[in-house]
Amino acid sequence: MNKQEKRLTAIIMASLFVLLALGIAGSGDIEAEETQARVYTEMVCKGHWPDYEQRRPLCDTEVFAAE
Repeated sequence: MNKQEKRLTAIIMASLFVLLALGIAGSGDIEAEETQARVYTEMVCKGHWPDYEQRRPLCDTEVFAAE
């Protein structure tokens, strides 16, 4: 391998590492948002929180019945 090939390989490896890191961080953000939305819906449907974000979640009366 000459000097130019080594440099190109290093650039490609660094780019792949950055893309992998961004992908992992992005999926963590999505999971956190989905968890937050699930908790919000559950708490609103059970009557513990008012619907202060005006999301108007669809509450299945069997699943989210107020205790």
